[in-house]
Amino acid sequence: MKNEDFVILQLLEETPCLDRERTLVKGVPFHQSSESVLGQDEALPLVLRPPTGGFPPVFCVPELTSYCFTEEARRACEAAELKGLWWRPQR
Repeated sequence: MKNEDFVILQLLEETPCLDRERTLVKGVPFHQSSESVLGQDEALPLVLRPPTGGFPPVFCVPELTSYCFTEEARRACEAAELKGLWWRPQR
């Protein structure tokens, strides 16, 4: 069976960029919280430190359950009319 309308993305490398001091979970710094992984809307604010050379277009942060996309990658996905993607702007 072949379905060209479906794409799966698997990243083999992680980008360890979560700021564990400034990312808050229920008002507590991530590193002091009991959480080890963060899902949607669990951190406020979610703070990422740009890696040397900047962020890749799509990247995986070990502590997050979702992939992260740069604005450029988001626009490319929208232009390609990819479905099933959820966007949460970085604050």
